[in-house]
Amino acid sequence: MKKILLSVTFLITLFFATTAFAHTELSTTNPEDGSELTETIDTVTLTYSGQIEEGSVFEVITESGEEISVTGFTIEDGVLTGQLEQPLENGMYTVNWNSISEDGHPLNGTFTFSINASVEEVATEEEVATEEEEPVAAEQEETDETSQATEVASTTATAQEESTSPFIWKIAALAVVLVAVSILTITRRKRA
Repeated sequence: MKKILLSVTFLITLFFATTAFAHTELSTTNPEDGSELTETIDTVTLTYSGQIEEGSVFEVITESGEEISVTGFTIEDGVLTGQLEQPLENGMYTVNWNSISEDGHPLNGTFTFSINASVEEVATEEEVATEEEEPVAAEQEETDETSQATEVASTTATAQEESTSPFIWKIAALAVVLVAVSILTITRRKRA
C-alpha cells in the first residue's frame, strides 16, 4: 500500500511540476534588466519561453514618468519587438509588459535599464537634419558673397569707366587742339 501511495504522490507531483513548467514565461529582454547601455536604441525586444498571442504589448516609461511612443509591435516565434518612435536619450527607463501566452494565461512584469551614451552618440534626428542643412546654408552664403563681390566689382568698373570716360574725352580733345595748333603753326611758318 505504501508503494502505491508513493507512486500516486510521485505521479501527482510530476503532473503539477510539468504543468507549472508548461506555462510560457519571459526568458530574456533586450536590453537586459538592470543593464546600462553605452549607445542609444530604438527597439526593445522581449523573448518568451513559448508562443505569445497578438495583443501582447509593453510601454517604456522615462524616469520622469513620461511614456515613450512605440510605433509598432511585431510578434514572431515567441519574440515581441517594439519599434520606438525615436532613439532613446540618456536616462533611466522602465518597461511595463503585458502579454498573453499561447494557452491564454496572462503574463506581466517590469524591468529597467539605463542609457549612458557619449554625447556624440546621442545626436538626434533634428541635429542630423541641421548638419545636413549647414552645407546648403554655407553654399548659399558663398553664392551671396560671390554675387556681392561681382556686384561690387561691376559697380567699381562702371564707376572707373564713368570717371575714366571724361578723362579720356578731355585727353582726346586736348590732342585735337594740339594737332590743330600744330597745323596752324606749320602753315604760318610755311607762309612766312
